[in-house]
Amino acid sequence: MNKVPGIILKAVAGFFFYAGGLLAFISEPPQGVKLVLMLVFLLPAVLALIGGLSLTRFRNWKRDTGIVLLSASGVTTFVIFTIIWLSMSEEFRSMIRPEHLTFFNDYQTGGGVIAGLAVMGWILVKTNKESKSRVDQK
Repeated sequence: MNKVPGIILKAVAGFFFYAGGLLAFISEPPQGVKLVLMLVFLLPAVLALIGGLSLTRFRNWKRDTGIVLLSASGVTTFVIFTIIWLSMSEEFRSMIRPEHLTFFNDYQTGGGVIAGLAVMGWILVKTNKESKSRVDQK
């Protein structure tokens, strides 16, 4: 019975990790303000993830956490590439004011955050597989 609420909480955590990653691409506020905003989204992400993991008694916590982080980084990457590709379209640029196109242009910070989430997720999934194979060999 705890499986469905655990999955829902992990999906909520993934959404908040995605939102925090998307905020990293915003260029308008100063870095300090942006960092605080990202931490505001990180707190419910971590709480929801811990809640989801606790419902499954932290079984396969590395795998589940890795999947959440990889999924959040993948969705954020997809959304950013969609924004980039849309901004290349003349029709899209004619519908939007030019200052709105420069709103998502901090690619250095955003790329670093997305790469960090993806690398952490990949490491967690990879180490989960390695620890499973060690247990199977014993």
